[in-house]
Amino acid sequence: MTIEDMFGDLKKIDILAEKSETKEVLMVLVCNCFIDGSPQTQKALLDKMEGYLNHTQSEVFQAEYADWSVILRVTFDEEPDQLILALLNKCYPWADDYAVKLEFEIGGKQVRFVEQS
Repeated sequence: MTIEDMFGDLKKIDILAEKSETKEVLMVLVCNCFIDGSPQTQKALLDKMEGYLNHTQSEVFQAEYADWSVILRVTFDEEPDQLILALLNKCYPWADDYAVKLEFEIGGKQVRFVEQS
């Protein structure tokens, strides 16, 4: 399984949808198949997330959505390695720095971490 198989193009936003009635932007990062906990997989996931977060600060994004709420939803087909879950649990403050709400979905169901770090 390659990084591209798991995350697609690391430099692209997978899905961006807007809800104009509530002024919300939903960005979806799609993770395919089992996501292992190897260091290169962790780095690739963080790199892709960073691309999403940086996009929210871009001139183009800000011109369109400056006063909108932004949600970054990371979705998994199946439960990833525990190391990935532990890593993602530590990403809440990072997303907060960008004023982005971070959400996770496994197998089509939203999940929440019991303890956020």
